[in-house]
Amino acid sequence: MGFLKPHNPSEYPSILLYILDETHITVTFTTALAILWTRDAHVVWFAIGALNSSLSAKVLKNLIRSPRPPPPPPTTSKPYTLRPKRTYGMPSTHSTALTFYFSYLLPLIVVPNGLPYPFFLGPLVTSYWIGGLWSRKELGYHTWEQIVGGAAYGTLLAGVWRGVWEHWPVIGKGLQGLIDVTWRTVFG
Repeated sequence: MGFLKPHNPSEYPSILLYILDETHITVTFTTALAILWTRDAHVVWFAIGALNSSLSAKVLKNLIRSPRPPPPPPTTSKPYTLRPKRTYGMPSTHSTALTFYFSYLLPLIVVPNGLPYPFFLGPLVTSYWIGGLWSRKELGYHTWEQIVGGAAYGTLLAGVWRGVWEHWPVIGKGLQGLIDVTWRTVFG
């Protein structure tokens, strides 16, 4: 499993924490599939916003320079072998990005505009979001303040990003035109 760096599942206290720590892979893959499947401007706009949430959180970390917590002590049941992160901790990038996804997508799931979404999708997204935030503390990567800071920042970014989409429909029309032309050029 060399592509799942920097850690292996055996280094984690549980498989759940491993899965939640590798969220960036599953979420990025799912988002890329959604873009290819729908070829929809709103999905691309959302993905650009999600990427912006991660990158801007990393910039904020370097401006705020809040240290991460020390690694948790090893447990007796399973040794803790994860190496501590070397970046700053405020805001948590995972918490920022996961909250951006959650804040942007949940209203679309709860109020599906007539689309037949399964009833379990809202609770599933909510559970994944809560689990992702919890994992940052459980793995010792962040303090609760850094996690809440990331969640607040992700909520703010999602609101602004969605507001821009709703108030300037020309963005969607232009982006959809670009997607359609690109798709026809590449795939015929």
